[in-house]
Amino acid sequence: MSKSGLIIRTNERHEISLPAKARVAFSHADLVKLSKAAGTHDGWIDVHLIDFSNAGIGFVSTVFFPRGAVIEIVVPNGDDLTQDAMIKCEMRVMRVQMTDRRPAYLIGGAFIDVGDRLQSQIESLMNRFDGTGEQHA
Repeated sequence: MSKSGLIIRTNERHEISLPAKARVAFSHADLVKLSKAAGTHDGWIDVHLIDFSNAGIGFVSTVFFPRGAVIEIVVPNGDDLTQDAMIKCEMRVMRVQMTDRRPAYLIGGAFIDVGDRLQSQIESLMNRFDGTGEQHA
């Protein structure tokens, strides 16, 4: 990091547009409580992924998640969360910024506990975004 405080990202980011689901991870459920007005279903909130890298995900949410919170993200292969997901992970919220056009938040997070399964999912999606992997409908 430079002395100016500017953070320089070292991972290639892909601008994307994918519907996803997010919720507070069980490990932070006692620390972060969402209001009933959040309109959750089993704790899941509809979010929209806007960028993706080997290190983390950026998304738009109408619900506020505080910096430092651990959340779960699922990008389903359809409408059913019980199906195999394109990616299912926990991430730590690193940045939160209110949008200026609508009441929503731009949230950026870093993957945590990247095991073999998550690493495989990350690589598969990165290959799809790079155009080097098989595209699925």
